[in-house]
Amino acid sequence: MPSNTDKIAALRREADELEAAEKAFLALPEDEQLAITLHSMLCHWNHTDGCSWEYEGSGGKTDWNGHAHKQYMEKGRKMLSFCHCNGISAKDAIAILGIAKEF
Repeated sequence: MPSNTDKIAALRREADELEAAEKAFLALPEDEQLAITLHSMLCHWNHTDGCSWEYEGSGGKTDWNGHAHKQYMEKGRKMLSFCHCNGISAKDAIAILGIAKEF
C-alpha cells in the first residue's frame, strides 16, 4: 500500500488555512461579515472585469470605501438594522436568503 503521508500533510495544511480564514472572518465586525456574505451570495458579475470587489484594497486590507465594498456594506447595514428592529438574527436572515436563492 502506498504511503499517504504527503496527502495527509497537504490536507492538514488546507485545514489549517481554512481554520485561519474562519478565525479572521469571525474576528471582523458583524457588518463586514454580513457584507462579505451578501456579496458571495448576491453578486452575479464577472469578477475579472465586471465587479471591482477583488481589486478594492491593498496589502491584505479591504477598502470599504471602494465601489463594490461600499455597496454591499450599505446592504449589510440596512439588513442588520432591519434584523435588530424585528428580532431576527442576521444568521437567520442569511438562511432565508439562501432558501430563496435555491429556486
